[in-house]
Amino acid sequence: MQKYLGCLLVVALAAPPLRAAEPMGKVVREDWDAAYLDGQKAGYTRVLVREFEKDGKKFFRTTMNLYLVLRRFNDTVEMKVETGTDETADGKVVGVQMRQTLGKNQVLEMIGTVEGEQMLIKVTGNMNMEKKVKWNDKVIGLYKEQQLYKDKGVKAGSEFSYLHFEPLIGAVVTINVTVGDYETVKVNGIDRKLLRTEAVPEKIQGVQLPGTSFWLDKDLNVVRSEVAMPGLGKLVLARTTKDVALSPVVPAKISDIGLNQLIPLNRRIQNPQDSSNVVYKVTLPGDDEPGTSFAKDNRQDIKNIKGKTFELHVKAVRQPPAKATENAKVDEEYLKSSYFITSADSEVQKLAKKAVGAEADPWKKAQLIERWVRNNMKIQNFTEAMATADHVARNLEGDCTEHAMLAAAMCRAVGVPSKIAVGLVYVDGPKPVLGYHMWTEVWVRGEWVPIDATLGKGSIGAAHLKISDHSWYDTQSLKPLLPVMRVMLAKVQIEVVKAEGAE
Repeated sequence: MQKYLGCLLVVALAAPPLRAAEPMGKVVREDWDAAYLDGQKAGYTRVLVREFEKDGKKFFRTTMNLYLVLRRFNDTVEMKVETGTDETADGKVVGVQMRQTLGKNQVLEMIGTVEGEQMLIKVTGNMNMEKKVKWNDKVIGLYKEQQLYKDKGVKAGSEFSYLHFEPLIGAVVTINVTVGDYETVKVNGIDRKLLRTEAVPEKIQGVQLPGTSFWLDKDLNVVRSEVAMPGLGKLVLARTTKDVALSPVVPAKISDIGLNQLIPLNRRIQNPQDSSNVVYKVTLPGDDEPGTSFAKDNRQDIKNIKGKTFELHVKAVRQPPAKATENAKVDEEYLKSSYFITSADSEVQKLAKKAVGAEADPWKKAQLIERWVRNNMKIQNFTEAMATADHVARNLEGDCTEHAMLAAAMCRAVGVPSKIAVGLVYVDGPKPVLGYHMWTEVWVRGEWVPIDATLGKGSIGAAHLKISDHSWYDTQSLKPLLPVMRVMLAKVQIEVVKAEGAE
């Protein structure tokens, strides 16, 4: 039932069909839903269940597809999320699958096989990796989820919980379900009296993902669902026929998610990238601990917390200390090659050496790399989902995520520790706004210093607001982006209180 956890993380995901590892067998169930974003037809979902045999035992493979047409700053893109599970006849999960596109001609495929109290996860793509994670045999799969309400015979007032594995973040999530009462709602334009239920996932790393409302018919089948997807809008799924689900989408009628994700400001910041100090008033109406929602570091501090509001004081850090900080150390993970920050890749290393030449000073190396990436990459908005650095090194195009990943990998390739920062950046236009953004930080002489390869200015001012940072070491999922989701879900509001060094 929790069809949406994966697509909540990045709206640019695209997933080709899964390649089945076993014979698919006969179809035992197929459900189609028409998908609506803010009331406009935007795509569909399809759930396909096949029965197959292996070693004389019966299994069910369930594949779930979500397809949406989206608009971002007048560009039309397709979002596809596909996941699957294999289950025994009595509902035990024995395998999970996911396949998603990271960039052009780059695919991450994850196949998990349950082995006792562990799951062996194999990831293929730019690097083939294996690892074992702790598994809970009480996790139920997609097939079991489809008939969960019926199996439990729920009625008004019922409450229960179950465990769901979310492959896009590689985590087991507890789903808490509360059954309400019957109410009249529209399904495909027809009023129907249906039983309402609420399914709310537990917090993941302090992030409360949105719950989903489901409406059940008299046979306890889900015929309508609704979830507020941050940055996308209200997604409604209505059970229907295949023909209706696959009916054409008119992109011009769909709201622009690029505009939906911008955060309006009360005033402009003149010459924002030259700003030295800016104080922002931040309000997060939907967060229980707003004072922990943004990062605190050598360039950013949180002060004057009052209820849901606090002041975020941001100052420009233009360069590292002149002398190394005594006893300052950085963990090895910020130098190691990883699935996304592929600093060991031959093309990444080639570009890094080309960018820095004979330069030996680590800070100058980082600045040279920042400038090289800025001058040699073609900015392409929304064409990549979360491409790895080795992929970016070969096509040299993308948006802020690709700029940040490549710059971080190139820095590691020449011995400069690096990490990825995510947050907000000031954007000027008809009205001043903040947009979600990604950049790079480097460790030089005992201090983290930010650079932004989309700008190439050698440093950044106080117009970058950091939500969090991550080494992206030993991760093949999008879990590092959860703090950004937390801010989006809290419906953040920001005002400029004062700005210095920019006017």
